[in-house]
Amino acid sequence: MPKAESQRTALAQQIGADGLHLLHALEQAEAPAELSDMASVQLLRQVWQQYYDLSGGKAKWRAGPQESSGEGIIRSPYDPEARTGKKRETTWFGYKVPLTETCALETTEDAQARAMPQLIVQVQTTVANVQDVDMTAVIQEDLAKRDLLPEDQIVDTGYVDAALLVGSQQKHGIRLVGPVLADNSWQAKEGRGFDVAHFQIDWQHQQAICPPGHMSSRWSLAGERMEVVFPPEICARCPVRSACTRSQTTGRVLHLRPQAAHEALQARRQAQETPAFRQAYATRAGIEGTLSQAVRGMGIRRARYDGLPKVQVQHILTAVAINLVRIDAVLTNTPRGKTRQSNFTRLALQPALQEQAAA
Repeated sequence: MPKAESQRTALAQQIGADGLHLLHALEQAEAPAELSDMASVQLLRQVWQQYYDLSGGKAKWRAGPQESSGEGIIRSPYDPEARTGKKRETTWFGYKVPLTETCALETTEDAQARAMPQLIVQVQTTVANVQDVDMTAVIQEDLAKRDLLPEDQIVDTGYVDAALLVGSQQKHGIRLVGPVLADNSWQAKEGRGFDVAHFQIDWQHQQAICPPGHMSSRWSLAGERMEVVFPPEICARCPVRSACTRSQTTGRVLHLRPQAAHEALQARRQAQETPAFRQAYATRAGIEGTLSQAVRGMGIRRARYDGLPKVQVQHILTAVAINLVRIDAVLTNTPRGKTRQSNFTRLALQPALQEQAAA
């Protein structure tokens, strides 16, 4: 691959021209009809449509790929199903795999009985750009089909939203345990303004009451949410206006989710700040150990095959291997490994150093 940008562009242009020439040749009457219908030729045509501007009968390299027919951007002709994913600063190409495992140690009444192993009971493989929150209901449906629904499902923040807090309970009787995202309004971020939690909502009469005690003037449906508007003349002379709205022409406007979702979201935001919730949520740390075991011990982050179905088989076999290791550990009385500590942490935890720090 050339190092200079101009040389790379020229190479891309030449490749584009060669590929377009081949596609045009396959469209000629004398070309065998079955060749044009081959999956590899269809894939070539789709890639060229995304990465080249084909107007005017020429292939011009685009600045960036352009999605066609809602099928998603193809990042590799060797695995057209794979997609690019990003989480915080990490970017990868391929797939992702949410794992579900049991998280309670079940014991018999016999004090000498061994604890049951924590086993992976559900594996979902998706392309990398699927959002975690879109998989929560899918996971629950699969658990329901296998009669494995839990009372509590402890999940990462990415798997929780207001609708799922309500839907999980109503449809499956599951208490979805996980912190929700914080209110991102400027009032909540600054910690001195009136965010939506400060307003009293009268769902029956479709009115909202602001902290100073004024009522809203309009309640209407805006998409999937309720738009609640306060009268501008009241807000204009309100002494705490600066803590409520920055608009100079309108009154305060709230956008509310449906009642059940709104109340569930507000309740969770309050509950997740309590020690009881933090203690219950700490159980989820076990799945982080499972992911570490799958990554470090089983190489689950490296797909050995192309295509979603084959990668899913790899993920399922990896989960089976982890379960076998855990079952063997119980049968052989092998103690669980302890969380690794860095040399600095072990040094800091030395009793002598702690005594000196206390003194």
